Amino acid sequence: MDSRRSISSLFDPSVARDVPVAIQDGKQVTFGDLERDVACLAGCLEDRGKGRWLLISEDAYAIAVGFLAALYARQTVVLPANLQLGYQSELADQIDGVLVHEHSVPSDTKALSILGRDRSEPEPCLAPFDPEDGEVILHTSGTTGRPVPVRKSLRCFEAELAALQNLFQSPLPYIVLATVPAHHIYGLLFRVLWPLVAGRPFVAELIRFPGELVKAMETAENSLLVSSPAFLSRALPVLDIEALKDRLCGVFSSGGPLPPDIAAAYNAKLTDPIVEVYGSTETGGIGYRSVRKASDPSPWTPLPGVTLSLEADDGRLSVSSPFLVKSRPFRTADTARLLPDGRFELLGRSDRIVKVEERRISLTEVEHKLISRSEVSAVRVVSLEGAKGRSVLGAVIVPSPEGWAALAKCGKRPLTDALRTALMPYFDLAAIPRKWRFVRRMPETIQGKTPMRQLEALFSPDHGGELHPIVLGREAGPSTLKLVLKLPQDLAYFDGHFDEHPVLPGVVQLDWAIDFAREEFPLDAKFQRIEALKFFRILSAGDEVTLDLRFERDKEKLHFRYQSADHEHSAGRIQFEATE
Repeated sequence: MDSRRSISSLFDPSVARDVPVAIQDGKQVTFGDLERDVACLAGCLEDRGKGRWLLISEDAYAIAVGFLAALYARQTVVLPANLQLGYQSELADQIDGVLVHEHSVPSDTKALSILGRDRSEPEPCLAPFDPEDGEVILHTSGTTGRPVPVRKSLRCFEAELAALQNLFQSPLPYIVLATVPAHHIYGLLFRVLWPLVAGRPFVAELIRFPGELVKAMETAENSLLVSSPAFLSRALPVLDIEALKDRLCGVFSSGGPLPPDIAAAYNAKLTDPIVEVYGSTETGGIGYRSVRKASDPSPWTPLPGVTLSLEADDGRLSVSSPFLVKSRPFRTADTARLLPDGRFELLGRSDRIVKVEERRISLTEVEHKLISRSEVSAVRVVSLEGAKGRSVLGAVIVPSPEGWAALAKCGKRPLTDALRTALMPYFDLAAIPRKWRFVRRMPETIQGKTPMRQLEALFSPDHGGELHPIVLGREAGPSTLKLVLKLPQDLAYFDGHFDEHPVLPGVVQLDWAIDFAREEFPLDAKFQRIEALKFFRILSAGDEVTLDLRFERDKEKLHFRYQSADHEHSAGRIQFEATE
């Protein structure tokens, strides 16, 4: 398709109707199919009168049809913060109906199916319209409270789509894969709307696990991945980047900060580096960067058309751009430093100021000091209610390998004492965290956000915060080790990993295999890669499982297998660097 085409004039008669726009359930969907699906649904919506329609689906093609049909029918599109039924019920008084595709909706809500209508009706005619007339209501993720609605005109989206296409266009044909939902602004733009105007087919299904990504890439000669820090961080130990890089035309990451060490590890092997995009629901995209050196992360470059300034009173970043609804600058909650070459550095959020014992404390500043410690890989500091209603600080730490070694050798108290001591030269005692939790990974949503409620839950009285499985049995040989393990309900890394049904992350299974192997075998070499990794069946809280380890000393290779009485759960080989 012509890169100059816009959403409001998408259905140009000159476009061939047989070109693919999506892959849904393994089948190709053409531009002609899209046009007919949109026209059929738009006709139904026009019969209902003008209103606000909530769009509910996990399927990106269904999102595309519902979004376009509502706009072409001059309806207001409402995109939710999440797809939970209870949250949808709360929105019932703000909408006139629901557009749904294979998803539950409140029983008292007027609903229309997005797909399933007869495509053999007369040739559709979808005339262009003024993008200022197209209204979209998005919702912020609401990490601390009720999601906030954000109104935008289609004009804002079209301006950003034009900027993305001009900045990141590629001559290579590729299929768009995604690990982020399409009902948030990042997924909507990068996973659905940009591919539509750029003529890039996209896969409708959401990729949730690294194995699904590998399988999806096997069927595509070239792929572009739209992802998040949460997925990329979890996938790094699992993916064979060398084997995938020739099929990967690019990777985008947004929704939260991608740790520089994770970005640098990917970019050292990828042909095209990960492009991180910084922005918000309110502002749209603000800047982008690619990090190649973890110790010296690159500054951000503003997107085309974006002008930045700093507020005089608190250094907060103000944004002016064609992606905003109003022409006046938008004041963000982020503090920044503007550089002479036009780029900028982010310094943290200005709204993370709390009062403890009548003293104003920057949680961001405390986090910056803690993350500089070699024992710490990631950190979030939260304000908690202590005894007699007094506020205290709590720190959630993801230890580095050095930190885990310190915990294994000396326990929690010496490490927390060392971290407290490191903070004392810089802060009043009120700013020193009194409660500490050490976790395998930070609680995160699929968008890469860290929900405040899940952080606070780590400090609840009934949260045991266990870090290791219970070892029920052990049998060792010269190069083998068999362990019988039980997964307690209160393992710390269950938090944030599927609230309804706690699942042990695959990366933790790898960590355990390596940790137990290092304790048993003469294994001091550095991790190199994962081979023949397969996940057959999930492991859940309360499960009892056998971990079989076999170490090939001459090859520095560790074989592992998790199995229970009835099922095989996972298996693979871990290659370490050969010693000279």
